[in-house]
Amino acid sequence: MTTQKLIIACLSFCFLFWQGCGGSSGTDGNAKDAPGQSAAENGGGASGEPKNIEEAMNEVQKALQGDGEKKEVVDFRELKKLLPGKLAGLERTAHSGEKAGAMGFNMSTAKAEYRDGDKELEAVIVDFAGVGAALMGMAAWATVEIDREDENGYERTTTVEGYKAFEKFNSRNKSGELSVLVGDRFIVTLKGRNIEEADFKKAIEQLEVRKLARME
Repeated sequence: MTTQKLIIACLSFCFLFWQGCGGSSGTDGNAKDAPGQSAAENGGGASGEPKNIEEAMNEVQKALQGDGEKKEVVDFRELKKLLPGKLAGLERTAHSGEKAGAMGFNMSTAKAEYRDGDKELEAVIVDFAGVGAALMGMAAWATVEIDREDENGYERTTTVEGYKAFEKFNSRNKSGELSVLVGDRFIVTLKGRNIEEADFKKAIEQLEVRKLARME
């Protein structure tokens, strides 16, 4: 599901970028340049802006690559090794990984599911290899401050072992999520149902997220 969401987000980003750069020619689809108008005034090449979808996609790809330094993602098999057979007292029931690509960049994902009775916990590690725009699409909370609380629970931005993190917990149905951004390229996400708030902290400590920062 994470991979599908990322690809859809990237394609949407591309479409909006193209539209914003003059990709649409008007409502009737047959509009021509009015007399006296330059190509630049109609989104043409004189302004240096993309003139068509191909150029727009090239610009999107540059944006996704952040500073332009292309990095190789960590093999998902190595990421899978970081997901133990038992996490926060729950036994692992599923263990998977994949490498996927979209619009010129790759991502590597490792996932594990844990269960004990009605207690469920999912752990996912994603490596975006430093791709800025895509990373922010999946970890927008890293750029803002959030602190909300009501009778049902809370959601807030925080830090875990010095890294930016986001956590939310519903005390009524004992469900929640904890995400950590490591080294501006890895996102570790825990999602649980029918578990205690303390289980998230135990799980993230057991995963030793600092190990990710040393992986390349």
